[in-house]
Amino acid sequence: MPEFEEEAIAAPTDRPSAELLVSMLKTEGIPARIASTGIEPSWTMGSPTRVTPLRVLVARKDAARAREFLAEAERRPDLRQ
Repeated sequence: MPEFEEEAIAAPTDRPSAELLVSMLKTEGIPARIASTGIEPSWTMGSPTRVTPLRVLVARKDAARAREFLAEAERRPDLRQ
């Protein structure tokens, strides 16, 4: 159990996307991690987000800043490198 409360800020559909988001957040100084229900989406049939969602978690205190950063990254491709 985490020492602090976490909040999901994104629900990517595959592990590489989740890892990219976590890396981007960590580079920005926001600790983040990937949580899943166990089975990786790539091993399921149908819609992986409905069967085994991945979630990117951050500390609740960082959630607003993380969402703001990811929204800015969507507008500015240079932040996604």
